[in-house]
Amino acid sequence: MKKIVVLSSFVFIFISNIVYGQENLSHFIEVALQNSPLIKTNGLQTQANQLEANKIVASLQKPIIGTSYNYLFAPMYANDPSNTGLKLNPPKTINDYYGYDLSATNGGLYQALLTIQQPLFNKQRVQAVNNQLAIQNQIVNNSSVLSNHDLEKFVTDQYIICLQDIEQQKAIQNIQSVIQKQIQITQKLSAGGLARQGDYKVLEIELEQQNTNLQALKNSYKAHLLQLYSICGINDSTIVELAPLNLQISSALDSYQSGFIKQFQLDSLNLTAAQNIFNTQYRPIVSLYSSAGLNAVYLPTIYKRLGWEVGIMVTQRIFDGHQRKMNDEKTKILQQSTAINSQFFVQKNESQKKSFLQVIHSADEQIEAVQKQIKDYDNLINYYQNQIINGQGSVIDYITILRSSAALQLNIATLQTNRLLAINNYNYWNW
Repeated sequence: MKKIVVLSSFVFIFISNIVYGQENLSHFIEVALQNSPLIKTNGLQTQANQLEANKIVASLQKPIIGTSYNYLFAPMYANDPSNTGLKLNPPKTINDYYGYDLSATNGGLYQALLTIQQPLFNKQRVQAVNNQLAIQNQIVNNSSVLSNHDLEKFVTDQYIICLQDIEQQKAIQNIQSVIQKQIQITQKLSAGGLARQGDYKVLEIELEQQNTNLQALKNSYKAHLLQLYSICGINDSTIVELAPLNLQISSALDSYQSGFIKQFQLDSLNLTAAQNIFNTQYRPIVSLYSSAGLNAVYLPTIYKRLGWEVGIMVTQRIFDGHQRKMNDEKTKILQQSTAINSQFFVQKNESQKKSFLQVIHSADEQIEAVQKQIKDYDNLINYYQNQIINGQGSVIDYITILRSSAALQLNIATLQTNRLLAINNYNYWNW
């Protein structure tokens, strides 16, 4: 029966270690970037910006061709001595009549025209639109870069949390291995009458407890791994092993050269581009127009009223309540706001980096101290093992030492996780 218990523990550890291949961090980041909907929608936004700019440029450069149809029926009752009665299409020679004034209606209107209007001299307006389009596309592209950077951080954070579960499992498995060896030794001692049967049972119970702890960590690893899949957009539930992560602190960068600063620079440029477009309305608007077709007011002579016309139209805004000046001041204020936000970010960025460097330094010190304690506990465990073999040690004390050692090993896994998370956060801001 005792052999069955020990064997079952070995089988439990073996089965719990079954995985289906190994993946590294680069794989998950690559998949996450491929599946990111925000990156795809940013590409669509760029296309939409291009179409909007093309629409505006077309209105500034391309002719507008259309047709115009008008029909006006304005009958009157003539009261001239020699000409009385209802007139459906009255001539202008009537002097005394009841109805609309002939000077307002001309007696009627028959119009069927083909019209064309061609904008002229809009090169600067087109250039202003294209400049704004270029900046807006840079904003969208920069948004994609920032999204990639954020996504890489989120994936790395979750990957590190999964690694914590793995390292803590290794710590439990290490304790299990020690207990299993001690069970074998105690079993032999019990058979020879050198150890109590209860000591063997206590070790078995402790091994089962560690099996329970290991299973809890396995479940935690599965949950965290599925969260990693979710972040990456992976529709799968296969449990894979994750490769160890050697995350290094990136070289220090000047916060003024940070990749985050570019968004403030582009916002300022976009304000200037919008101002330039607004100012184009104070340039003369010149267009050539022409029409051809039927344009008549008197039905009997309508067949003679086919013709065409051409002209040029110039409009110039002279005064609009100082709107241009107010818009310029508004742009300056918004750019000042952008500069303030940029400066605040630089200060925040430096503070964040210093904070995470301190966390890393503190974690290094704690890890070093805990590693020393673990070595001391290893020596203590060996001492108690020898005491038990000699029939002088307490199994209860031995298990207490084992649990303390296990707690330290779990603690160092947590410290290493916190260190990696701090490095990842530092690298995120130091970009």
